[in-house]
Amino acid sequence: ILNENTEKISKMTTESTVDPKQQQESKKGPSKNELKKLAKKAEKEAEKAAKKSGGGSKQVNTASNANSTKGAKTSNPSPQEVQPQTPSWYGISNAGNDLASLKASVGASLFGIALRRSVGLMSDRSLSFLHGPVLSTGNGPCMAFGGNGILRALALLSSSTEDSSKKYSIAILDEWLEVERTCFRSSVDKKTKTKALTKLESALDSTGGIFLVGDETTIADIAIVLALSNDKNNTENNYSPLIKKYMTYHLSSPPFTNGETNLQNLIPPPPFDFDKDPSILNGVSAVFQSAVTKVFPAALDLDVDIKVEQSKTPKFGDYQCIVAMPLFQKLKANNMLPPNANSPMDIANIILSHISSLDQKTQPILDPSLCTVQKPGFIMCRIASSYLQPRINALVQTSKCSLPSIIREANQDVVVDFSSPNIAKEMHVGHLRSTIIGESVCRILEFVGAKVRRVNHVGDWGTQFGMLITYLQENCPDFKDKKEELAIADLTQFYKKAKVCFDEDEHFKETSRKNVVNLQAGDPECRAIWQVLCDISRKEFEKVYKRLNITLEECGESFYNSRIPPVIEEFQSKNLIKVEEGGAKCVFVPNYQIPLMLQKSDGGFGYDSTDMAALKYRLHELNAKRAVYITDFSQGDHFKMCFAAGEMMGWVDPSQHRLQHIGFGTVMGEDGKRFKTRSGDTVRLVDLLDEAVMRMKDSLTQRIQDSKANITMDEVDTTASALGYGAVKYFDLRRNPTTNYSFSYDQMLDTRGNTAIYLLYAHARLESICARGEKDHGINVDELASQNSNRIVLGHPSERSLALYIEMFADVIEEVLKDLYPYRICDYLYSLSNIATDFVTKCKVLGSPEMESRLLLCRATAVVMRQCFDLLGIESVMRI
Repeated sequence: ILNENTEKISKMTTESTVDPKQQQESKKGPSKNELKKLAKKAEKEAEKAAKKSGGGSKQVNTASNANSTKGAKTSNPSPQEVQPQTPSWYGISNAGNDLASLKASVGASLFGIALRRSVGLMSDRSLSFLHGPVLSTGNGPCMAFGGNGILRALALLSSSTEDSSKKYSIAILDEWLEVERTCFRSSVDKKTKTKALTKLESALDSTGGIFLVGDETTIADIAIVLALSNDKNNTENNYSPLIKKYMTYHLSSPPFTNGETNLQNLIPPPPFDFDKDPSILNGVSAVFQSAVTKVFPAALDLDVDIKVEQSKTPKFGDYQCIVAMPLFQKLKANNMLPPNANSPMDIANIILSHISSLDQKTQPILDPSLCTVQKPGFIMCRIASSYLQPRINALVQTSKCSLPSIIREANQDVVVDFSSPNIAKEMHVGHLRSTIIGESVCRILEFVGAKVRRVNHVGDWGTQFGMLITYLQENCPDFKDKKEELAIADLTQFYKKAKVCFDEDEHFKETSRKNVVNLQAGDPECRAIWQVLCDISRKEFEKVYKRLNITLEECGESFYNSRIPPVIEEFQSKNLIKVEEGGAKCVFVPNYQIPLMLQKSDGGFGYDSTDMAALKYRLHELNAKRAVYITDFSQGDHFKMCFAAGEMMGWVDPSQHRLQHIGFGTVMGEDGKRFKTRSGDTVRLVDLLDEAVMRMKDSLTQRIQDSKANITMDEVDTTASALGYGAVKYFDLRRNPTTNYSFSYDQMLDTRGNTAIYLLYAHARLESICARGEKDHGINVDELASQNSNRIVLGHPSERSLALYIEMFADVIEEVLKDLYPYRICDYLYSLSNIATDFVTKCKVLGSPEMESRLLLCRATAVVMRQCFDLLGIESVMRI
């Protein structure tokens, strides 16, 4: 098949039978003496071949001289000059979710051969074997067909790198492949299959039960295990214990798991469903993918990225395809340029010409009359109004935004760990980011159908409680009796005084440490004081959560106290614990010098032990497939180490679990330093939120007095709360969470620019237009929207632009799900608002001939804006 191996594979794949006697002998395998004789014989044959071709070097590869001119004089090439020809790529075409394709993918994984999806080199489908997977190379038209044929080919491809002692007789492997084909497929009768299973069990019994041939996985194991595990007539896996053990070992091994994962990359994507899939980007990409591979079939084989993206210059188009430039370079490098293609511009025009020739049923999404080619080869295209109109009408009728067609998170159990304040401390501006980012992340995941656990991992355990308990025992012995009189501010003062004692008094420090251990051991007095501290703190936390409309389920550090010892024992059972000097139990993670400390030298537990217990609990008791931790960026390495330790323990399966830490930057003051009060204290979060609402209330009151508002004084408090809290949230969410930002009331409450106030005003303006439509013209938009008719017509360019941006919502959600960064929604919302403003400025709505259509377009925009506000945790208002 592949250069020097072509003859061997050709001979093997054309042999239909093997002589039984020869087959029986081959099972024994060649002896060492026989191997030496075969090696010497092969060496002599190579020397003869080299002399015949005009050279005397033993290192000449006869395949490399295949194209030499007959009778030409040749000199002896040096070893450096003569290199074996290697394929430029290995491709699989016609792959699918079938047994044959899975064999090919697992085989490639076993032998370390990289495969990629190919369009294939043969188009004749009249031959039945061409319907299955086909292996091809970049050097020529040679191929292998079917699962077992490809397994044979892959084995030979890897044979040059294997140790000769690990090469097995082809006949033995071929026999097992034949057994699989004739005895283990789903179509085989039960009697034949039972007899073959007996033979298989006997063979496994004689070889140790793990490998059929030799002491490593071979193509025989791949074929047999995959056939048995994919037997449609034996879905309950009714095999003997020995065969089950054999299958379990292989199915859980890297070649099989990686092969199963990699198979999805080899399967051609299904045709894009323009009727059901809401993605504009994927629809345009599908058109170009089809067009490019049609007019330039080599594009896929040359590994050219057919990239489509939103246009960076909207005046030239909505989307742009940049494939022409890299495609031209690769075609030119491989001498595959067609006669009429002398530049990337020519390539682009050929592609666009093909797209223009397609009928609307095949390609309904692009308007060919508005597509152009720009230097040096950009294909600029616009979305057809006829494609947008039915979609925008459907949105108005349902008042529901479309979701991406494929959502991995749907029905998935997800844990989001956020907010997480410390007991006995007031929530300050530092808790703002985790709380509002976490709320938005939860809303995004819930919107796409995930089952989200909103976990408040409060700091209710640890050293600070030893300090507080010791201080209260020594200075406030009647503390428990006065709990109704105390507030969080009192606890903060207790904490500050306890910290001074801890830093200055060694006896106090030692007693505090003992009280931590006592608390964790369940000492009644320590627990009673601790419970009072928790109760007072929760009341204060709830004030913040109520203002911000945050929902959380408390599951603090103390919850995991009983789960930590078993976790440490499990680490010890796998010999991953290292006891440091002093008795601390540590786990070292690759690439990190500082270990995770699972138990301190005094027997206590810290963040590391709690977070490891929490990780196991979330993955194996809550059965979460995704866990998201939202803390400040400085904890990034800590969580990476925890995730890596979880993988070392086997708790984390990278193919099943997705663990993510979203680290955020610091909230700074306008002076560029950490945001504090004038006295230098940390800003209380309640005070910060109330200040935003108060400023908004003053602004609205003034607008009412100036007759510039559409609300009454009775509505000021509610509206001010929505605007004030929304402004604080949006000012944080609109930027990448990893960055620091300066907190500014003036900026966040501005009615201009990228602020929540501007966006909420833009939304209220659209709803105001709809309200005036009924008041002044008798058109009720709700009734109009409920009618099952296509009332929206996109005639003006601003109408089409607005409809297009509305329909981009599904693509935005698809992008957000990759990293869960809410700022992507903010960017989209701000752009949508600007385009909507441009629309109502350029297109007269009320009293125009197109009034009904344009009122519905206003409503469609408002529906999408409200959905974005909801995902950000911002309350929308209909009037301001």
